[in-house]
Amino acid sequence: MIVMKFGGASLGDADRIRHVCGIVRAHRRKQPVLVLSALRDVTDELIRIARLAARGERAAVERGLAGLEERHRAVAAGLFDEPAQAEAARESIAGLVREVEDYYRGISLLGELSRRSLDVVVSVGERLSCRIVAAALAAAGVPAAYVDARSFLITDEDHGRAQVDFAATNRGLRRVLLPLLRRREVPVVTGFIASTRGGVTTTLGRSGSDYTAAILGAGLGAREIWVWKEVDGVCTTDPTLFPDARVVPHISYKEAAELSHFGAEVLHPRTMLPAMRRSIPIRVRNTLRPDSPGTVITARGSRSPNPLIVSSIDGLSLVTVEGTGLVGSPALVARVLSEVAAIGVNLYMVSMASSEYNVTIAIPSSETARTVRHLASVLHVGRRNGRDVQNIQVEDGVAIIATVGAGMKGQVGIAGKVFSACGRHRVNILAIAQGSSELNITMAVASRDLKRAVRAIHGDVVAPSRDGRK
Repeated sequence: MIVMKFGGASLGDADRIRHVCGIVRAHRRKQPVLVLSALRDVTDELIRIARLAARGERAAVERGLAGLEERHRAVAAGLFDEPAQAEAARESIAGLVREVEDYYRGISLLGELSRRSLDVVVSVGERLSCRIVAAALAAAGVPAAYVDARSFLITDEDHGRAQVDFAATNRGLRRVLLPLLRRREVPVVTGFIASTRGGVTTTLGRSGSDYTAAILGAGLGAREIWVWKEVDGVCTTDPTLFPDARVVPHISYKEAAELSHFGAEVLHPRTMLPAMRRSIPIRVRNTLRPDSPGTVITARGSRSPNPLIVSSIDGLSLVTVEGTGLVGSPALVARVLSEVAAIGVNLYMVSMASSEYNVTIAIPSSETARTVRHLASVLHVGRRNGRDVQNIQVEDGVAIIATVGAGMKGQVGIAGKVFSACGRHRVNILAIAQGSSELNITMAVASRDLKRAVRAIHGDVVAPSRDGRK
């Protein structure tokens, strides 16, 4: 048995869905379990309409709902030739649209959009796509069953980023899915959504559908987990930044986790945890080129040395907390980091001066103002009592570049080559960090230098190492 996850990009229209059904049909003997996202851009549209509802813009909400219904009806019309099948699809779509309309009405009456309400609203996207695809598979001669993950995937009540109760979830998914597999049906499971023990809808957060696939794969003891995207696999860098980037056929879970943290379109680190615990390979494959072998992610990675991989993420700011109060005070440094984590801001990089006079963190620019206000308040910035910090500085327009690879572990001179490449191409480095795992070297540069820096590192360091040159 394998788990196959398809994202919204693979489900953009009727032709894409028909193509996905063909892939599933080709692998029926492997007993696939499908996990699907909403159709392309539908989740963003559901959120946009919810915000309109919170502002009381009723006419705009009605237009948005009409557009969503029409889009799904058009997809269904392109999939089903039989009148009965087409009518059943239309009724299913209309029912879910009426349901989300009721949610929007409640949001409008309250004039508030809570995380709990948002979870209920966005759940409709996956419920729509999975019903359509299950019906399309059945129409194509593949016995399939729609499965709402809320019937077995149990979480806490942290809406928008819920934590999974694996014991309850594993019991539930075996109860729900094993009978379908025994009947040789293809379960079509909603990704991203779950529920509390009390039946309240929750969502799993970033890369939630990938996470659902890993949870199912681990809980069912799948042979492999296949994540279908629109790329051939994990590349040595973003091909849009460096056209000569190559697919890396085999990497380790640790390498994939490092890459995903720094912006690579691989898998969220949390996604890999269930698979890692059960040593289940994850394969990243291309929906548009299903015969391409893709990249397989396992515990050991490649037996032969992989090329280094350059990943990057833009839209960040550097926040530097400085003052004599930091010198010789590990507790204060730890507090800076814990306070940022306490308000739910993701840290991409931490760099500390050897003098211990300052610590620099990289965070999303959208979170900078909130983070600085919070730190200034809790750290009593400016108070001259010898214990607290004196200043917080912000540098906007920052990108982070991570050079990742198990092959650099223990190798002398990799960091020097990376920095020399940037120097030769006149890229100024703002901050540097290297993980204790020796799997990555991370640096911050100005956003305007991002492309030049990636091309410099890939061209001068990654490509020569791939070709066996020094």
